[in-house]
Amino acid sequence: MTTPLPEPLRTRWQPLRIGLVDLFHYDVEEFHFRDGRLLLRGNNGTGKSKVLALTLPFLLDGDLSPRRVEPDGDPGKRMEWNLLLGGEHPHTERLGYTWIEFGRLDASTGESHFRTLLCGLKAVSGRGIARHWYAVTDLRVQHGPGTPVEGCLSLVDATGTALTRDRLVEAVADHGMVYDQAKTYRRAVDEALFGLGEQRYGALVDLLVQLRQPQLSKRPNEAALSRALTEALPPVDQAVIADVAEAFRSLDEEKTELAAASAAEHAAAGFLEHYRRYARVATRRRARLPRAEHSRYEQRQRDLTEAQAQQAGPRRSGRRQPTSSRGWRSSRTGSARRTRPCGRAPRCAAPEIWSRRTTRWSARRVRPSARTATGTRRRGCTTRDSSGSAPPRTGCGPPTGKPGTPTGRRPRPRRPPGSSSRRTSCRTTDAPRANCVEPSRSPWNGVAVRSPM
Repeated sequence: MTTPLPEPLRTRWQPLRIGLVDLFHYDVEEFHFRDGRLLLRGNNGTGKSKVLALTLPFLLDGDLSPRRVEPDGDPGKRMEWNLLLGGEHPHTERLGYTWIEFGRLDASTGESHFRTLLCGLKAVSGRGIARHWYAVTDLRVQHGPGTPVEGCLSLVDATGTALTRDRLVEAVADHGMVYDQAKTYRRAVDEALFGLGEQRYGALVDLLVQLRQPQLSKRPNEAALSRALTEALPPVDQAVIADVAEAFRSLDEEKTELAAASAAEHAAAGFLEHYRRYARVATRRRARLPRAEHSRYEQRQRDLTEAQAQQAGPRRSGRRQPTSSRGWRSSRTGSARRTRPCGRAPRCAAPEIWSRRTTRWSARRVRPSARTATGTRRRGCTTRDSSGSAPPRTGCGPPTGKPGTPTGRRPRPRRPPGSSSRRTSCRTTDAPRANCVEPSRSPWNGVAVRSPM
């Protein structure tokens, strides 16, 4: 009873079957995948690992070296041993095949498509692998009695002998291609199944070989594993690379513009420093004339104010000094004496002005009498006798003074009865304001006058 061939269930390539012909201890054997997965179960030494070593990833790589074929990478396990064997079942010459079948569904029509990868090996005792070849075809491998079904490929003839290379070329015919070199075979596999490109496809195969090692954690090779994983990563889309490159170019342009703007800013700052200095000097030069005119205007204002004050002084010098709230007055609280300003600032804000004006007024009143008395003394008209009186003499004017007083001098005014003959200083806190006299000497005759406080 013939087992039906598996059919693909997806629109992407997935493994359907693997098989061996005259390899190791197998004559003609095949193993079916279930939804792209395969489970091998059996006792130790039955060849489970050997089946995988001779199919995957060997049929994707095509390299016959032991480090690429054997899971443990043992260089002593050569490929010819899988054909010639040894011990109880030695062979002097043997020819065999290993193959794998992939399938997928057409997304538009739902039609099934198949690809079969196979490798033929011929080993001769003492010579090793005498010859090997590869093939990629869309025919499905089928072994059984009778004539093969159309669209299928049988790797053994009617006698059960594996096909030679020439007979394989005839069997494949227009449904595939036979290759003698692993490099061209890998390129054909990539084009038929993956379409990754030579570099990416090589990285994928290297990663599969690296991960296929048994007990990977006991002998870790971090550098090799990291390199394999990195190389197996898919390349970035060219559109993304173009966008990134354009962004980097824009960054370079912005960097250049930023450097130019920074240089311009430094140059402007340097120019601005010199220009500020120039502007300050130019402003001072232009403002020299307005400043001078303004200073002269202020000086004229001060002169005018002083002239007005001097002109208003004689008019107010004869007035009675204010004792009300308009002038400076004292308020007595207990034994303490406090001074507070009056309401009218021109008369009480500057007491020294009133003192000076009063002194000038007193001096004007004293000067005529002083000159008359001086002239009389010069003529000898004021010669006093022993009694202190000044008798009239011939040639002198009539005496104007009273007996007992010098001629030509004004009598000193008498003080009111009860007034003290001693003047009270304004600094005395208990003295009344009416008797407060601030001595001030005239620059002409030393007469003491009263000045408002």
